[in-house]
Amino acid sequence: MDGKITGEDEGGVGISVVDHNEEEHLISVDFDGEITYHEQDAYPNQANEQTPNDAVNLRQAQWYAQYYVQRERGYPTLGPCLTPEWLPYTLGAVFGLSFDDFEDRFGPYAQQYHSALRPDVDPIVEMPDETAPTGLTVYRADVFLGLDFEAYLDDPDGVSPIDAVAGITDAYDLYETLGAELSDRLPADADGIEEVSALDLQYQRRASDGSVEEPVVGERSHTSEGPPDAQLQMTPPQTTIETDLTTEIIQGLVCHHLQCQVRDAYLRLGLEPPEPFRVLGQGLAEQTMHYQHADVYPDYHLTDADIDGYRQPGVDTAALAGGEGAAIPGRSSLTTRLKRALFGG
Repeated sequence: MDGKITGEDEGGVGISVVDHNEEEHLISVDFDGEITYHEQDAYPNQANEQTPNDAVNLRQAQWYAQYYVQRERGYPTLGPCLTPEWLPYTLGAVFGLSFDDFEDRFGPYAQQYHSALRPDVDPIVEMPDETAPTGLTVYRADVFLGLDFEAYLDDPDGVSPIDAVAGITDAYDLYETLGAELSDRLPADADGIEEVSALDLQYQRRASDGSVEEPVVGERSHTSEGPPDAQLQMTPPQTTIETDLTTEIIQGLVCHHLQCQVRDAYLRLGLEPPEPFRVLGQGLAEQTMHYQHADVYPDYHLTDADIDGYRQPGVDTAALAGGEGAAIPGRSSLTTRLKRALFGG
């Protein structure tokens, strides 16, 4: 993907985007990120005439345009939770929590996840009894950091933590480095994670006319102002177990999920993610659906996929950093079946 600013006026910014098929898109983006114009000759414009690959190519060009304008002009055209150089700070913040602090902030989310693993655990948000999901079900919660996203808009390269983690492939080293980067940038009176919203549940079902609906149960209520810095979008595990997952495993699962989100934030723009984020597993829900239905992508969401340069996840439940901090993903100790169920597949 490549971009070039073609002009700017009171309505927004014009940009030429050349996609991975060498096709040019002329796109206009307003200062809030809305796409106000998109002209191209390579793919059908009508949704009912597009293949899944056509739809991905068109959306990818629009998303890249938002990203490029944000980096080049400093306008908030892409939200923090979809900005690939900003998302890693949430990963570092989650890793930096003590087990008690993690339970305090993410306890309801962990209980929702446990409810799918353990039939005797009550969920925080119940699926309606009459509902039969036919597609992806996602547990969502918004995460708000003590960092100000405006700092990134003012200086994307200077604020990005990506250079600091270049070449790191060990998950623990990656998470520890991101935690240190976050600490270095936090104001003296700020917490890494200021708030985690209540959670909701979004699922897919087939409507009577054959279309796909995405109802939401629950409400992601919070008191923080502005957009969230990340949104957890984990899917229910496809198995049950007899014992609870420990706090360190749940914390490790969330860290890995966010690592996969950083991967997806790059891939949705048509960009290859940096090496530290080339891992397999479920990240952003919308990208997971693209991986399932569009041939333009391999199966990044499957932990047993064979994709050159991409690593499988794992959780070490014994090796902890001095008994403090977070779980240490990166070294598998779960059974293959449970790992696939928990991490996606």
